[in-house]
Amino acid sequence: MSRVIDINCDLGESILPEDWAKDAELMPYISSCNIACGGHAGNSESIQAAIHNATQHQLAIGAHPSYPDRENFGRQSMKLSDTELRKTLRLQLNSIIEGCNHHGVTLHHVKPHGALYNDAADDLHLAMIIAQEVAHLSGSIKLMGLAESAMLEAAHKVGLDFINEGFMDRNYQPNKRLVPRSEPTALHANLDDSLHQALQFALGEPISIPNGQQLMITVDSICLHGDNPDALAIAQALHQRLAEHKITIYAGR
Repeated sequence: MSRVIDINCDLGESILPEDWAKDAELMPYISSCNIACGGHAGNSESIQAAIHNATQHQLAIGAHPSYPDRENFGRQSMKLSDTELRKTLRLQLNSIIEGCNHHGVTLHHVKPHGALYNDAADDLHLAMIIAQEVAHLSGSIKLMGLAESAMLEAAHKVGLDFINEGFMDRNYQPNKRLVPRSEPTALHANLDDSLHQALQFALGEPISIPNGQQLMITVDSICLHGDNPDALAIAQALHQRLAEHKITIYAGR
């Protein structure tokens, strides 16, 4: 039976045109992208360039909002009031909506970035705010987040489709959360381990975790980290590995 998996990548996280060109090199090997919208990185020019390039490659376009913390690249949790969080989310999401409208394309999904993503995985109140702001834009926009997390529950509560995301290069804990980057086992030691985990996700099979257990996680989309210096080679290797198993890279519309 033919299988399909979405491969997503976080892009538009630089204001340098040479980095926009590097992002574009990845696009033939992925099916969806998450574009930084000013919270942790990016500006109006990078947003326009990313949407233009993504449209040329027929990618599903996503917004990648974060805590408003450019200094720390959105990687530190922030104590914001509900009102403050809603305000920054609306500003960031509207910047992507404006870019999509300019290019005549539709926003496909929203995936939080960094600390906001991690916090919302276990904080239902926070996840609900994000889901509500997405639903406020359109009930047809999907929400992407850590597979089988509070984000999934929040999406369903407001009537949004949810995209369960898995990470090919990260190890998992028994509770289906990522091993913190502060721990030595956070990342896979080599590319083949990452490719194997991606394949297991795509095939709907259990993955191995550091304690030796097998863990079953439902995944609709696999994240490829575009900021890795070897991102292009990894993307090409992943594309080849999935093709060998007759798995199609595609983002459901």
